[in-house]
Amino acid sequence: MPVSYDVVSADSHVIEPHDLWQTYTVERFRGRAPRLVHEETTDRLVCDGAKLPPVGLLAGVMRTDDQVRAKGRWDEDVYPGGWDPDIRMEALARDGVDAEVLYPTIAMQLYPIADVDFQWALFEAYNTWLSEFVARRPDRFFGIALLSPDDLDHCVAELARARRTGLSGVMIPVIRGEGIPYWDPGYDRLWAAAVAEGLPVSLHAATSRDPEKRWDVKSAALSVLQTTEIEHVLLELIYAGVFDRHPELRIVSAENDAGWAGHMLERADYWFHRNRQLLTDIRCERPPSEYYHANIRATFMRDRTAVLAREVIGTDTLMWGNDFPHHVSTWPESKRLLDEQLADQPDDVRHAIVSGNVRALYGF
Repeated sequence: MPVSYDVVSADSHVIEPHDLWQTYTVERFRGRAPRLVHEETTDRLVCDGAKLPPVGLLAGVMRTDDQVRAKGRWDEDVYPGGWDPDIRMEALARDGVDAEVLYPTIAMQLYPIADVDFQWALFEAYNTWLSEFVARRPDRFFGIALLSPDDLDHCVAELARARRTGLSGVMIPVIRGEGIPYWDPGYDRLWAAAVAEGLPVSLHAATSRDPEKRWDVKSAALSVLQTTEIEHVLLELIYAGVFDRHPELRIVSAENDAGWAGHMLERADYWFHRNRQLLTDIRCERPPSEYYHANIRATFMRDRTAVLAREVIGTDTLMWGNDFPHHVSTWPESKRLLDEQLADQPDDVRHAIVSGNVRALYGF
């Protein structure tokens, strides 16, 4: 039966099997690759150069507010639908979701690894496994490949392989760390390759090349305010003229919500008009909001502000996602939440946000 795609999550996640890297990584790196360790009070994932999520938290959405904890046992606590597409289909049906764009969970935390060759081996292993996952239900699952911002030759080659193996997009970390910034012309090869292959480039929350800014070092206040990180990156891309040079490039802000974009764009447009003769780093040809509407897409879970500000942000830029199966996911109450968030919106707006925009972006 053909899939109706009435509701599509633009931001969901796999939970990688704990032995993925012991199976798929080239042999010379397996001893350093992620693996599961059994301790007296908990199981733990370990990897050379990376701090991985606690096993208890991988139980995620299956726990109530008062059950959320860090410790756990893999076989007892971790949801097998994270890596088994058949089991996962039951959860999608319960939530009323027809298809998902899939990001990593454990693998997102491999960005701080300093050894680039080792990191690439882990990324390639993950991308291969993910391509096999989505191939089992290619009408339901659309995978996002990991790319390292270091070694652009490798980056471009892996982007092409992602397309050949059936993946639908690629991702790089929000926080670049050391090296040239994303707006620098040195990255034009990557942007041109993404356009040529027809793959959007995602910047997902809680991804950092800088180990001092990894996912687990934020206070409560900084966790809430982490959207300033993506705002900075997007504004630099726009002001530096990246989208003038690559007008077909699509950048996805994933799991950063979007309500901030309205205020950001109003200020950015004013700064463009008033200060472009004073600031040498304003090199774009048109007001920033025009590039945002054309080139940026943003996912959100619970963001009534974004819905109400869509006149400024742009309805076509908004894509809803349920973040399944993470512990902040809207599952299994996504339908109720969407009814609340979009109750006063026209049918065409609801359709665009929960299905049409993500289908247009990824071409399904």
